[in-house]
Amino acid sequence: MQSFGFIELLAIAQTVVYLLVAVLALWRQKAQPHQALYALVSVLWLAAQLALIQGWLPFLLDDFTARLPLYGLLLLAVTLLWFARAYLSVQEGSWGWRLIGLAWIATLLLVDSNLVAVPEEMWFRGGLMLPRDNFIVGGIVLGWCFFTGAATLMTLLVYRRTRQPLQRNRIRYLAAVLFLVFTGEAVFLFAYWSLGSLLHLSGVLVGAYATLNARLPSFRRAVLRSLSYLITSGLALLFYLAALMLSYATLRATGEANLWLVGLVLAAALAVFFTPLLGQAQKWLDRLIAGVSHDPALILRQYSQTISNILDLGLLAKVVTELIGQALDIPRSYLFAVSHEKDSEGHNSYRLSEVMDEGGDEPKDIILAEASTLCDYLHHQRGPLTQSEIDSSPRFAEITPDERGWLLDLQMELFVPIHSKDEWIGLLALGPKNSGEPFWDDDQSLLASLADQTAVALENARLVESLVRLNNDFRRAIAALDQANRNLERLDRTKTEFISVASHELRTPLTLINGYSQVLMEEPSLAGNANYAKMISGIHSGAQRLQEVLESMLDMAKIDTRELQLNLQTVHMGELIESLRAEFDTALQERNQKFETVDLASLRSIQADREALRKVFYHLLVNAIKYTPDGGKIAVSGRAVLPSKDTLIESGVEIIVSDTGIGIDPSLHDVIFTKFYQTSDLALHSSGKTKFKGAGSGLGLAIAKGIVDAHFGRIWVESEGYDETRCPGSQFHVFLPLRHPEKTRPKAAI
Repeated sequence: MQSFGFIELLAIAQTVVYLLVAVLALWRQKAQPHQALYALVSVLWLAAQLALIQGWLPFLLDDFTARLPLYGLLLLAVTLLWFARAYLSVQEGSWGWRLIGLAWIATLLLVDSNLVAVPEEMWFRGGLMLPRDNFIVGGIVLGWCFFTGAATLMTLLVYRRTRQPLQRNRIRYLAAVLFLVFTGEAVFLFAYWSLGSLLHLSGVLVGAYATLNARLPSFRRAVLRSLSYLITSGLALLFYLAALMLSYATLRATGEANLWLVGLVLAAALAVFFTPLLGQAQKWLDRLIAGVSHDPALILRQYSQTISNILDLGLLAKVVTELIGQALDIPRSYLFAVSHEKDSEGHNSYRLSEVMDEGGDEPKDIILAEASTLCDYLHHQRGPLTQSEIDSSPRFAEITPDERGWLLDLQMELFVPIHSKDEWIGLLALGPKNSGEPFWDDDQSLLASLADQTAVALENARLVESLVRLNNDFRRAIAALDQANRNLERLDRTKTEFISVASHELRTPLTLINGYSQVLMEEPSLAGNANYAKMISGIHSGAQRLQEVLESMLDMAKIDTRELQLNLQTVHMGELIESLRAEFDTALQERNQKFETVDLASLRSIQADREALRKVFYHLLVNAIKYTPDGGKIAVSGRAVLPSKDTLIESGVEIIVSDTGIGIDPSLHDVIFTKFYQTSDLALHSSGKTKFKGAGSGLGLAIAKGIVDAHFGRIWVESEGYDETRCPGSQFHVFLPLRHPEKTRPKAAI
């Protein structure tokens, strides 16, 4: 057994690297262990070589042991084809190729082990003789060429039919792997073991890098930049060589005495001319070879200045897509606005709506569930996402068919989310470049910065759009409300006119009924008959009640049409209330209610319409009697009111009608003064004026308010609330000025 030398140590080092690649591949991609398998087969290949060199397999025939590395090459070719098919996601015929490869190797092993009777020398037609050993070696080399060539041809065909730039870039890495592996193995066949194994290892490392990274840098750009670096290094070498030769020639001509002077001049020339020229040459080569053509800082500055003052959402989308398209040579892109929603089950979701300028082809909206993998990445990861990643990464294998169909319809290459603070508010969808190149890391970094610049403008534009939409809705609502008000005014006017006409038409027959009933009551022959007298009395009282209702309807009609005329005269409120008290004596006795007046005699007289005010307090007393239980108390008090900001006019009097009744809910203190409003159930409606809780026509308080308003006074109610058990009572306040303002004769408000 030989001692370990350089070749053995190199093989051991490569084995360690292969094992690390296999472990890393199994850890990162458990579902697709093809890279790990190829690395492990490479370890077996190296082991076969070490076994041959060190003589570790003495029990095997020398010829078979010598061919073990060749068998390793054939197994590597078969595994390489399997790895290439998995890398390219080619599923058709996978097991067929594996069976062919295994059958090829098994056949050669059977022949080589002499388990199959094969002569030492094989004769063919034409007198051609082929030794069995040469047949085996030829079969191994032919199989290696066949399977390696099949992997290369398959890679070329897939590359030609692939249109996505990032996928084509990934295939270029596979092409580099095939080139390095094929070259290394070919060099190995020509007995350059060290160089061949290193080239093969380089191919495995490139394959591992391409397999384990979802985002690969541009293969073409890396090659071109390397070429640019080599050219720049060559130019620098030529410059230094020329400077050295010039220095040498100068030293020979001037002698050693001027050595320091020559060195100083040379250093100055290098500092003044070489560095700027080399930098300019580097930029020129980058632009010519590597294709660097845009300045990110300049693009960011121009982009920010252009979109900063745009508040129209459609215009912003147009400007954003045009600026990005011009900067990166992108013919087609979209700006989506993202809005947060909740579905029917209360789950969070996000609606993506394309912001399209007029005349554009608008993609359909899509709603992404918050739990969606695609939504989770765009919302929380915040980084650009390529379509290639969506197609190849296991992370996006379970996106919904709707999401995949939406992406397919868009035909975009890159998606850049836009965030404002912690909210996802937009999405830039960018199509392929005109050059066919994918979006590299520097492009994605630039687009991420542009997305940050877009966030503020998009937020402002959406806010303005929301305000405009809200303003338009508000205007439409006001227009609809105005139309509804006009319709209500027309209906109310029609109703008032109908009530007025109906009341006038009913007054004539009612007057006849009332007059004839009085005549019948005075007829001696009928008055002596108790039955006739009762019926005639009922007719007369019913006619009077109907007369009161008609009078109330006419008063309300006059108030509504502002035709209520006041006959101003001197009125003393104490006398007015006392006259009304006599009218309610019968009702008070029936309900066993007490009635008292307080401080009315000392009140000053006022200028008012006596009959109109009589109706005001008539309705207030009727309400007090109705909603006060039997045995309750009703009081009318008064006080003088001095001029103040509260009254807004001059001195006056305030009359307060109090009761110990069931009270009024505070939420109804204003609405009870509207016409036809009923505080109690309509089923309790009664024609009796003073029955407990008996509902009336709903006009009494509305008439009272209209008359008080016509006198430029105020009427309001105070009550703790409605309670039929505790009976908190109510207090109706009526303020009336002492004298009428010096204006045109007043008319009542509605």
